[in-house]
Amino acid sequence: MKIIDISNIKEQKLVDKKLLSAVKTIKEGNLVVIPTETVYGLAADCFNPDAVNKIFIVKNRPYSDPLIVHISDLNQLKDLVVDLPLDAEKIISNFWPGPVSLVLYKKQTIPDIVTAGLNTVCVRMPELEITRRFIKLCKTPLAAPSANIFSHISSTELEHILKDFKNKKEIEYVIYAGRTKYGIESTVIDCTSKPFKVLRYGAVEIEKIERLCNIKISEPKNILKKKSPGLFKKHYSPKKTTYLTKNLLKFVKSLSKKELKEFTFVCDNMTKEKLYKVIANDLSVIPLGNTFEEIARNLYFCLHLAEEMNTKYIVVQSVKNVGLGKTIMDRLIRASENKWIYG
Repeated sequence: MKIIDISNIKEQKLVDKKLLSAVKTIKEGNLVVIPTETVYGLAADCFNPDAVNKIFIVKNRPYSDPLIVHISDLNQLKDLVVDLPLDAEKIISNFWPGPVSLVLYKKQTIPDIVTAGLNTVCVRMPELEITRRFIKLCKTPLAAPSANIFSHISSTELEHILKDFKNKKEIEYVIYAGRTKYGIESTVIDCTSKPFKVLRYGAVEIEKIERLCNIKISEPKNILKKKSPGLFKKHYSPKKTTYLTKNLLKFVKSLSKKELKEFTFVCDNMTKEKLYKVIANDLSVIPLGNTFEEIARNLYFCLHLAEEMNTKYIVVQSVKNVGLGKTIMDRLIRASENKWIYG
């Protein structure tokens, strides 16, 4: 696996030259790890079923989990979907390029392996310019789930990718463009239902989409058909047992000095300061940030750090389930398999 580092290259000609070998790899039906503004993705030509199959093999991903197809421009969308509802056009005009994915009725030219045999396809146009440039050079839309072993924490940095894939010969190149901007996956909207409904909370709040597009998006409690990735009960999970808590301070106070050494605590900055004021012992605490935006961006990065700590368990402080907090809680509930302490 070779690293193509474009994180500090500004001139497009030099970037294109660096990308040529990875473009050739895609055209030959092989895999490339690509950067996006959300998380890193494991990409293949979406019209090449053999190439897409390698994604499932490398990730150990169930074939019932559909992939998101990434496009560089709206002309590529015409090759993927049958029609575009008016409200979907509103979302596109306001949020593309960006971290919003739309589920639409697909054209039959898309291999079933991409869509888990469904008659719909999930599509987005990435915000990150280098991602769109790479797709354009490949001259084909790319199927690209997150670059990690299935159900493990998504990758937002190079070391996360190498942790899961360093021995995977099927991946020839990693295109590295620095740490990802949002640090969390795209919002997925089902545009085949009336009203539209959210399938996966993501980097853009549902309320913001509704407000800017003047549309209604429903938020169902149960999703029977998995038209979107990221809907399994266990997902985004550290390899250590992980718990959620609504009162981290109370839980920490309940532990003995010996027990404290078994835990790594992940929380917002304010809670971290409270912990250090109350507990004199050395604690393994990883701060997420102050705002929802900071916490979302740092969430996977901090879970990866917690996974590497010399402790037995991870305990994460919950956040308010509003706005972007819905996305954060969705990821934490799946990461912990909804296991709570002092909840």
